[in-house]
Amino acid sequence: MSRLLLACVFSVLSVLGIAGAASAQEAADTPVAAAQQTAVNPAPDVNAPQAPSPEARQETKRKLWIGGIAVVLFALVYYRNKKRWAKWRKERAAKKG
Repeated sequence: MSRLLLACVFSVLSVLGIAGAASAQEAADTPVAAAQQTAVNPAPDVNAPQAPSPEARQETKRKLWIGGIAVVLFALVYYRNKKRWAKWRKERAAKKG
């Protein structure tokens, strides 16, 4: 059972790592403004966004769903293969002995 848990944790971390790389790439593609003379404003921006945009939240939800589905599919395949392997070993032992 610990192998299954380890595999699930690895899958989740892989999905999160891919999501992090994708968000970093998106940030790198944004245009950068050229150096300009601007007025210094020492006060914090009052209209700063406090929550992620709805598009970002939708994208995050979509990635989490895809990751969850991938983990469930992986667990199902792992369980099926484990049962097949046990059956094969049992049959092999019966033939030998």
